[in-house]
Amino acid sequence: MKTAERWQPMNLARSVGMAFVLVSVAWIAANYLVFRDFLIGAPVVLGNVVASVLIGLWWYRTRQHARFTWDSDGYSLQKGSAPPVVGAWDDVSQVALVHEGYDRFGVRLYRRDGDRVYIPASDLGLQPSGLRFEVIELVRSKSAAQGLGIPGKEE
Repeated sequence: MKTAERWQPMNLARSVGMAFVLVSVAWIAANYLVFRDFLIGAPVVLGNVVASVLIGLWWYRTRQHARFTWDSDGYSLQKGSAPPVVGAWDDVSQVALVHEGYDRFGVRLYRRDGDRVYIPASDLGLQPSGLRFEVIELVRSKSAAQGLGIPGKEE
Protein backbone atom coordinates (compact mmCIF):
# COMPACT_ATOMS: atom_id res chain seq x y z
CA MET A 1 0.00 0.00 0.00
CA LYS A 2 1.41 3.39 -1.04
CA THR A 3 0.56 6.65 0.70
CA ALA A 4 1.13 10.23 -0.46
CA GLU A 5 0.64 13.03 2.03
CA ARG A 6 2.52 16.27 2.48
CA TRP A 7 2.01 19.83 3.61
CA GLN A 8 0.83 22.06 0.81
CA PRO A 9 2.49 25.44 1.47
CA MET A 10 0.33 27.43 -0.95
CA ASN A 11 -2.93 26.12 0.50
CA LEU A 12 -1.64 26.73 4.03
CA ALA A 13 -0.53 30.27 3.17
CA ARG A 14 -3.90 30.96 1.56
CA SER A 15 -5.71 29.73 4.68
CA VAL A 16 -3.56 31.84 7.02
CA GLY A 17 -3.91 34.89 4.76
CA MET A 18 -7.70 34.64 4.64
CA ALA A 19 -7.81 34.16 8.40
CA PHE A 20 -5.61 37.26 8.89
CA VAL A 21 -7.92 39.39 6.77
CA LEU A 22 -11.00 38.11 8.62
CA VAL A 23 -9.45 38.57 12.09
CA SER A 24 -8.24 42.08 11.22
CA VAL A 25 -11.62 43.15 9.81
CA ALA A 26 -13.36 41.71 12.89
CA TRP A 27 -10.96 43.60 15.18
CA ILE A 28 -11.48 46.88 13.32
CA ALA A 29 -15.29 46.47 13.31
CA ALA A 30 -15.40 45.60 17.02
CA ASN A 31 -13.14 48.55 17.88
CA TYR A 32 -15.24 50.94 15.89
CA LEU A 33 -18.49 49.70 17.43
CA VAL A 34 -17.17 49.85 21.01
CA PHE A 35 -14.77 52.82 21.03
CA ARG A 36 -15.73 54.68 17.84
CA ASP A 37 -12.04 54.69 16.99
CA PHE A 38 -9.50 52.48 15.24
CA LEU A 39 -6.93 51.17 17.74
CA ILE A 40 -4.09 49.51 15.87
CA GLY A 41 -0.64 48.94 17.33
CA ALA A 42 2.11 46.36 17.47
CA PRO A 43 0.39 44.20 20.14
CA VAL A 44 -2.83 44.20 18.13
CA VAL A 45 -1.06 43.20 14.91
CA LEU A 46 0.92 40.50 16.73
CA GLY A 47 -2.29 39.17 18.30
CA ASN A 48 -3.98 39.14 14.89
CA VAL A 49 -1.02 37.26 13.39
CA VAL A 50 -1.06 34.65 16.16
CA ALA A 51 -4.83 34.20 15.93
CA SER A 52 -4.74 33.98 12.14
CA VAL A 53 -1.96 31.35 12.18
CA LEU A 54 -3.96 29.22 14.62
CA ILE A 55 -7.21 29.64 12.69
CA GLY A 56 -5.45 29.09 9.33
CA LEU A 57 -3.77 25.90 10.56
CA TRP A 58 -7.08 24.60 11.88
CA TRP A 59 -8.85 25.45 8.60
CA TYR A 60 -6.12 23.85 6.51
CA ARG A 61 -6.04 20.63 8.55
CA THR A 62 -9.84 20.22 8.62
CA ARG A 63 -10.64 21.31 5.06
CA GLN A 64 -7.71 21.17 2.66
CA HIS A 65 -4.97 18.74 3.71
CA ALA A 66 -5.02 15.79 1.30
CA ARG A 67 -3.96 12.17 1.79
CA PHE A 68 -3.99 9.62 -1.02
CA THR A 69 -3.54 5.89 -0.44
CA TRP A 70 -3.58 3.27 -3.18
CA ASP A 71 -2.64 -0.31 -3.96
CA SER A 72 -3.42 -2.84 -6.68
CA ASP A 73 -7.05 -3.22 -5.56
CA GLY A 74 -8.22 0.35 -5.04
CA TYR A 75 -7.64 3.81 -3.65
CA SER A 76 -8.65 6.15 -0.86
CA LEU A 77 -8.54 9.95 -1.03
CA GLN A 78 -9.21 12.05 2.06
CA LYS A 79 -9.35 15.85 2.14
CA GLY A 80 -9.30 17.37 5.60
CA SER A 81 -11.53 15.68 8.12
CA ALA A 82 -14.16 14.68 5.54
CA PRO A 83 -14.84 10.98 5.09
CA PRO A 84 -12.46 9.43 2.57
CA VAL A 85 -13.51 8.74 -1.01
CA VAL A 86 -12.85 5.04 -1.46
CA GLY A 87 -13.03 3.18 -4.73
CA ALA A 88 -11.83 0.17 -6.66
CA TRP A 89 -9.86 0.38 -9.87
CA ASP A 90 -12.43 -1.67 -11.77
CA ASP A 91 -15.00 1.12 -11.12
CA VAL A 92 -12.87 3.57 -13.14
CA SER A 93 -13.68 3.99 -16.84
CA GLN A 94 -11.23 6.76 -17.81
CA VAL A 95 -8.12 8.48 -16.43
CA ALA A 96 -7.09 12.03 -17.35
CA LEU A 97 -4.23 14.36 -16.55
CA VAL A 98 -5.58 17.80 -15.55
CA HIS A 99 -3.67 21.10 -15.56
CA GLU A 100 -5.04 23.66 -13.08
CA GLY A 101 -2.56 26.43 -13.88
CA TYR A 102 0.37 27.77 -11.87
CA ASP A 103 2.24 24.45 -12.27
CA ARG A 104 -0.48 22.51 -10.47
CA PHE A 105 -1.51 19.18 -11.97
CA GLY A 106 -3.82 16.42 -10.93
CA VAL A 107 -5.25 13.14 -12.10
CA ARG A 108 -8.99 12.84 -12.64
CA LEU A 109 -10.66 9.46 -12.39
CA TYR A 110 -13.96 9.04 -14.22
CA ARG A 111 -16.03 6.41 -12.48
CA ARG A 112 -18.61 4.25 -14.22
CA ASP A 113 -21.41 5.68 -12.07
CA GLY A 114 -20.75 9.17 -13.49
CA ASP A 115 -18.79 10.56 -10.53
CA ARG A 116 -15.35 12.06 -10.87
CA VAL A 117 -12.50 11.87 -8.36
CA TYR A 118 -9.76 14.47 -8.56
CA ILE A 119 -6.37 13.51 -7.13
CA PRO A 120 -4.22 16.65 -6.54
CA ALA A 121 -0.93 15.08 -7.63
CA SER A 122 1.18 18.25 -7.42
CA ASP A 123 -0.14 19.09 -3.95
CA LEU A 124 0.70 15.58 -2.78
CA GLY A 125 4.25 15.75 -4.13
CA LEU A 126 3.63 13.09 -6.76
CA GLN A 127 4.81 13.19 -10.35
CA PRO A 128 1.48 13.82 -12.17
CA SER A 129 2.34 12.08 -15.43
CA GLY A 130 3.90 9.13 -13.63
CA LEU A 131 0.84 8.79 -11.37
CA ARG A 132 -1.46 8.92 -14.38
CA PHE A 133 0.41 6.10 -16.14
CA GLU A 134 0.54 4.06 -12.92
CA VAL A 135 -3.23 4.47 -12.48
CA ILE A 136 -3.83 3.54 -16.11
CA GLU A 137 -1.85 0.33 -15.59
CA LEU A 138 -3.80 -0.46 -12.40
CA VAL A 139 -7.11 0.16 -14.18
CA ARG A 140 -6.00 -1.85 -17.20
CA SER A 141 -5.00 -4.79 -15.03
CA LYS A 142 -8.48 -4.85 -13.46
CA SER A 143 -10.46 -4.44 -16.67
CA ALA A 144 -8.67 -4.89 -19.97
CA ALA A 145 -9.63 -2.17 -22.47
CA GLN A 146 -12.25 -0.44 -20.31
CA GLY A 147 -9.75 1.45 -18.15
CA LEU A 148 -8.40 3.52 -21.01
CA GLY A 149 -11.82 4.78 -22.03
CA ILE A 150 -11.48 3.61 -25.61
CA PRO A 151 -14.77 4.36 -27.42
CA GLY A 152 -16.67 1.25 -28.37
CA LYS A 153 -14.71 -0.93 -25.92
CA GLU A 154 -16.71 -0.10 -22.78
CA GLU A 155 -19.47 -2.36 -21.59
